[in-house]
Amino acid sequence: MTRPGPVRVAAFVLALGVAAACAPRVPRIADAARLRAFCGSMQARQTGIDSVISSTDDRLLDERPTEADVMRAVGTADGVVAYWNAQPLALPDVARALGETDGYARVDAAAIPPAADGAATRRIYLLVRDRGGKRWIALTAYDTQSVCVEGRRDI
Repeated sequence: MTRPGPVRVAAFVLALGVAAACAPRVPRIADAARLRAFCGSMQARQTGIDSVISSTDDRLLDERPTEADVMRAVGTADGVVAYWNAQPLALPDVARALGETDGYARVDAAAIPPAADGAATRRIYLLVRDRGGKRWIALTAYDTQSVCVEGRRDI
């Protein structure tokens, strides 16, 4: 077996570098800056929160929830509100409807009520930037796991 020459190796390394530079960079969901958990004796889990908000479909629901509506839905057992400072979330259609041009909704909070037993989806609420203002929106999430778990606090 012959070894590739230095020109071939250099060309391969250059091609890898170009491919890596051209690959899309999706912002990672940062740990919440603040958390308001209604988990009783259990604790909220960041990985569960990340999984639920990243499982949303890219479609605004017709509902226009108020802060009171959202807190009422989340304030029951096993609900969580996580807060960020303009966390980018890849939702191209929702972002466009909110006036964003880069395909990312800017999320300041995610309110995750508990999913109904046996449900395949759940409604979650995001506090987002909407043309310079802030408002709550409702989305469908497909991850129905509880974001509250037994044990010590994760975040």
